[in-house]
Amino acid sequence: MLALLSRLPIIAVQFEATDQRRAGRMDVVADADPMPRLFAEFQALLDRHAAAIVTRDGIEAALVDRIGWPRVALPGGSDSEPRYAAELAEIARTVPPGRRRERLEQRLRRQQRRWDEAAATVGLAEADLHEATLDGAVLAAAQAFLVTPAWTIHALVLKLLVLLSVHAPGPASDETSPWRELRLILADLSRLTAAERAIR
Repeated sequence: MLALLSRLPIIAVQFEATDQRRAGRMDVVADADPMPRLFAEFQALLDRHAAAIVTRDGIEAALVDRIGWPRVALPGGSDSEPRYAAELAEIARTVPPGRRRERLEQRLRRQQRRWDEAAATVGLAEADLHEATLDGAVLAAAQAFLVTPAWTIHALVLKLLVLLSVHAPGPASDETSPWRELRLILADLSRLTAAERAIR
């Protein structure tokens, strides 16, 4: 979320629920608005998912340091650069049928078994499952957030932040449609929110 906001220099958005309050009738709407609470819950899930990725990647990196990736060296190509295969299909595509292919396949199977056994002892499968479970929870929370009616401009800003954080492909997409236009709309709404606060 902070990364998204940092790309929009005119944004001065605050996420506290108290900022939603308006005079008269709008006070009631803002006080009952579930969006700030749902956004905070979504952000907490996003933080937990990010932490799970760090933990999972740390376990994998330690395992790679200890036993290396399960892969085998392939016969050199025309450029004499070393090539490796991590899948049996890769060996089949590269090495003609025969004893050499069979030896490479057997060696790769042994390395894969060794990797699976070592991964089980360090909890990599559990870390994978935990990360995937949290990823699903983030997507479910985003979907629930996006279908909740927005009653304020601030809520629309939050909706766009959630949409971009979950569905935008990444920084490479910032200048492609529809992500560029969505970020421009987010900037417009954020400017209107900031201007409204300034005159209160």
